[in-house]
Parts: sequence; C-alpha cells; structure tokens
Amino acid sequence: MITLNSERGLVRIASWDDIESVPGFTADIDPKTVKLKEIIGSYTFDALIPCGLSTCHQPHGNGFLVAAADGRVTNIGRICGKKHFDVEFTQMSRVFLAAVRAQQNREFLGELRNRLATITTEVATIKTEQHGAAWINTRVNQLTGKSTALPMPIINAVRQAVRRGDGTLIIERAATEQEREERSAAVDVKGLEHLRRNVPFVVEDRAGQLDGFPALAPGNGLREIIGSIEPFLTALSEADIESLSDKQLRELSKVGGELDANLGRLRNVVAAGRRLLTRQNIQQLSRFATSSADSRLFATFLRDLPN
Repeated sequence: MITLNSERGLVRIASWDDIESVPGFTADIDPKTVKLKEIIGSYTFDALIPCGLSTCHQPHGNGFLVAAADGRVTNIGRICGKKHFDVEFTQMSRVFLAAVRAQQNREFLGELRNRLATITTEVATIKTEQHGAAWINTRVNQLTGKSTALPMPIINAVRQAVRRGDGTLIIERAATEQEREERSAAVDVKGLEHLRRNVPFVVEDRAGQLDGFPALAPGNGLREIIGSIEPFLTALSEADIESLSDKQLRELSKVGGELDANLGRLRNVVAAGRRLLTRQNIQQLSRFATSSADSRLFATFLRDLPN
C-alpha cells in the first residue's frame, strides 16, 4: 500500500505501477548530485522494491517517496535516507509522518462525525427510554446501598454477591449438630485431630443466583460509561476538525477510538440490567429480609419492577 500526502489529503494507491507513471519519477538518482525537497509518500509492500538511489538499488519492502529540488521523484528506504541525507531526511520523515497521522486523525474524526446523529440519538434513547439506563442506574444504586431505599440485610446480600464476583446469593446459618459431628468425623479420618476444635459452627447455603449480575459489577456503572461517551460527542459536534492542532487531533481521536467499545459496554450493561431487574429475579433476595419492616420496604421496591 502506498500513501501519498497531497493538497487533497491522503491518497492511497495499491499499485507500484501508478507510482512509476508519476511525472518526474525515476528509478535511478545519484544521491551526490541531488537535493531533497520533501517526502511526499510512504509505502509498504510484501514484494520488494529496488531503492531508487544509483548507489544502492537494494530491494526493500518499506520506504519513502521523495521529491528532489529539480522536480524528480524517486523512492528510498529509511536506511539510505539517513545515510545519504542525514538530519535533513530525518526531519523530513518526521514532518511527513506527523502530517499523515494528523490527516488520518481528521479522516477518522470525519467518519465518526458522519455517525454522530445516529449515535447521539441511540445514547439519548438508551438513557431515557422505559427501563433504560437512568431507570437501571437508580435501582442498581439502591441494591448496592449507594442510596438508602432498601433494608441493609438485603443490601449486604447483594454486596456479598458482588464480592464473590459471580452473583451467587449465600445465606449463613448455624451448623446443625449432625453437620458438626460429620465435620469432626471427617477431620479425624484425615488424622488431623488437633483441628477438631476448629470445626465451623456456621454453614453457607446457596440461596439463589442473580441473572444479569454484570450490571452490579464494579466498573460497569452506567453513569460512568455514559459520562465517557457524551462529552466526546459534544466535543466532536463542536470541533472544527480541519483547524484542530496536532495535539487536539490526537487527544480527540484517542477518545474517539474508544467510542465503539464504550457503546458496546453501554448496550451490554443495559441488557444485563434489564435481566437483573425483573420481579422474579430480584424476588430471590426476599429471603434476606429479617423483619416485617424489611419485607414491606422490599415489597415496595419489587412492585416497581417488570415481570
């Protein structure tokens, strides 16, 4: 692939034949008698291309197209460029590559801008629709105790499921006498009588499994995900892409490069939140209510959830 930087922007050419037909192109220039004007392109090929310098002509796969002060154009590799044109070539290559990166960033941001209306509409819809991100975020905050709308025993059960990292709901209870005896017998069989006194008096029972658990997971906060998307959309809509500095182009393009991944996260977490916040799924937490007041408060929360 050949990339030319022209007044029209970046031009990409697949065929070397097109380069050889460029006015002024020559495959044989004496580096001792030529002065470089600028680097006008770069190329990368699987097939090797002979160097255009008369003192080299070694085949290579990566190189630059250079324009001489006398109007001729040829191709040289990076090593030959540094060897024969020293600091001048190094500076020109930096300028060229910076210009290419800036133009690539402009093209990338321009492509994103073409999608801007669609993306902005999608994010706004996800936020405000029934059982959308705003609705989910409020109820996830209640379940995890970021707001005080649910009894602490239920919040603690959810927090423990989050710490376990798999959405499993566990109820702790006192071990029965039979369970303690069985544990003691197992310890004796293994010849670890000295551990007999450490037989636990608390047993963990599996009380349920929350579907849509990723909506509760650390790092999946919907407000934070949307907060990483909306400022970029605003900045892109207001930006004059052609007049941005190289630094501004780099920074905006870096955030833009994360846009599709963040949109994917947003869609996935909202989908998980809708699976999580169904009445049947959340009903599993009712076992953790420890008083009639807890049960009434939890029932109020459940009534707002879809079946």
